[in-house]
Amino acid sequence: MKAKRVILSLFGVAAGAAGAYLAAQAYREARAKCPPFRRTTYRTSSELIEDFRFFWDNPAVLTEMRANTRITPAFGEKLMLAVSGVRGCRFCGSLHSRTAEALGVSQAEASSLLRGEIAGGTVEEAPAVFFAQHYAENDGEPEADMVRTLVQSYDERTAQDVLNYLRLFDMANLLGNTLDALFSRCLGKPSADTTLKDELAIVALATFGIGPLLPVLVARAKLQGIVQL
Repeated sequence: MKAKRVILSLFGVAAGAAGAYLAAQAYREARAKCPPFRRTTYRTSSELIEDFRFFWDNPAVLTEMRANTRITPAFGEKLMLAVSGVRGCRFCGSLHSRTAEALGVSQAEASSLLRGEIAGGTVEEAPAVFFAQHYAENDGEPEADMVRTLVQSYDERTAQDVLNYLRLFDMANLLGNTLDALFSRCLGKPSADTTLKDELAIVALATFGIGPLLPVLVARAKLQGIVQL
């Protein structure tokens, strides 16, 4: 029995050493391939709270957005890809490329939107996609002339729904970039605009603060929609 325990202990030590070596090697390779982090993120947790508060205070906008037949699910995914193309969020870009393709958007068009192009979209969608890019480029503060053009291209309700979609999409992209900034910091390529403390606070807030509230927000949105009917 004693010899068996010794053999098992030696095996465990060898396996642990091999695992540590492989993990260290993988870390070195990931660090070597990691580019400098230059994407826009949330800088403080208060910025995330402010963005989430809009939807918490106005849950009806979520049902209004989905009820607008002019903004189909595929159209909505194109708006998300347009924002991701500007923000550079790899998590959002990857997820919504797959979702868009499942809804009938070609891989070529999805890739085009992520590159900041609008070729391939319909005439109906082009003004909103172009506006989505402008919205992200201006950090969620679109120019008044651009908003007026959006209204003229659609109608006031659709323009407002597009704006609310973009609020939601931009929040997701900034949050994804903040998480990526934390990963990049661990690989020795930190963001110049945030600190480790800020990144940890934002990720923790999203995970343990906002995350549990999302089902409540959706329920409030549905309830408010029923009451309005």
